[in-house]
Amino acid sequence: MGGFGREIEMVGLVRGRRPHLPLDSKSQFSKLRPMVTRKRFPLKGKAMAFITTTVHEWLPVFADKECALAVLDQLQETLSHYKVSLTAYILMPSHIHLLLGFQKIEEMSLVMKTFKRMSTRRLKPLVSAKLAAKFNYGGSLRLWQPRFDDVIIWSEEQFRIKIDYIHNNPVKAGLVQTATDYAYSSAADWLSDDKGLMQVDKEWRWLKDN
Repeated sequence: MGGFGREIEMVGLVRGRRPHLPLDSKSQFSKLRPMVTRKRFPLKGKAMAFITTTVHEWLPVFADKECALAVLDQLQETLSHYKVSLTAYILMPSHIHLLLGFQKIEEMSLVMKTFKRMSTRRLKPLVSAKLAAKFNYGGSLRLWQPRFDDVIIWSEEQFRIKIDYIHNNPVKAGLVQTATDYAYSSAADWLSDDKGLMQVDKEWRWLKDN
């Protein structure tokens, strides 16, 4: 067995069940290379990215159910607007990990900027007064840290490692016993026959020409 499958089997989140890839993995990932051109920083065309963004001071805003549902709703709205595919996600109390498929990877910063701005606006009336005071900077609410981290996915092994990391996050944090017990993630979509709270693209529709 190659490294692709071995990374998932080692964790064994749901009795050895592995995330399903819709087509032959090698042919899928081979499509990415000619579509994406890396010089120093610029990228163009279709690509998948692993993205992490964090709440200011790592405060556990999303331990509150209402806040968690509101930010996921805003995420879905933002991704739909920009026609970005959500392949996998995990919303932890203080941060979020995403696997996103972009028709135009050059729009990644715009998408994340919009999501952060709109989710801050949506959560403003929901955040407790005690927490809101910690997000107040010069009279304005700043929910998120100003930057986000991203890694472009180039291989099937890298994809497996990242999706495994996403789904195992709340298990490692001691929040749940198994990945599928955590409500705010795509683990149910990938590792069981159930569906999670958000629409997940398991067929890589973002690779198809519209």
